[in-house]
Amino acid sequence: MKKILLILLISLLGHQSFSNSFYFAWNGYGMSTRNNFNLAMSYGAYYYRGIAFGTGLGATEFYQRFNTYYSRENRGTVGGSIRTDVTYRFFSPMVVFQLSHRGQSQVYFTGGIGELQSGGEAIYNKWSRAPWSSQGEVYDSSIDLTPDLNKYIFRLGFGFTQFLRLGGNFHMFINEDAGFLATPISDVSGRQYLDLKTNASQFFQPTYISIRVGFGLITHSKELEHPWQIYPGKPTD
Repeated sequence: MKKILLILLISLLGHQSFSNSFYFAWNGYGMSTRNNFNLAMSYGAYYYRGIAFGTGLGATEFYQRFNTYYSRENRGTVGGSIRTDVTYRFFSPMVVFQLSHRGQSQVYFTGGIGELQSGGEAIYNKWSRAPWSSQGEVYDSSIDLTPDLNKYIFRLGFGFTQFLRLGGNFHMFINEDAGFLATPISDVSGRQYLDLKTNASQFFQPTYISIRVGFGLITHSKELEHPWQIYPGKPTD
């Protein structure tokens, strides 16, 4: 799939020989809008090129950590909790639009596939502290969900970017990103989640809001009054 997307991207951009190109690398931190455990790091790079004035087409590749914990039942006599700390590597085509004539503020949209990376874990704890519970016994067990995590997931995202000139063709940017999982990290149809007093699918499809800071290169921008403009042939005044 990644090779097909790259071939399509190169085909679309190849004829725009006079377009300006944007190359960036960044680091960032974000948090889940639900069941957040701690700040989760993300890092990656992206590239896009002007295909029309104010419009760019490109791709991004990045790593996103998901650091979540469902713990609302911890004080209950009978209950369960889930803790995940996993990382996916995403590859996403992206389309970019400048929000003003100068191009200093831009918005982008992405949609792509993430691949599970090694080293993470997902643990499901369930317990009963009273023999009169529906299970009829006292127990406290931990289930390792890591082998059942989906190897591939699909993510949609959008964000806003603001640029600052550093010198020459080099620039700095600050980016606010929101990412939504269209497919869950784990299959929630199994019976092991029936005892939870929450919707397990919401836990395994976290939405992340991130702040990113990066540096990069914008070709042909050194002498321009508006170096962040996206253009297919030549910049406008």
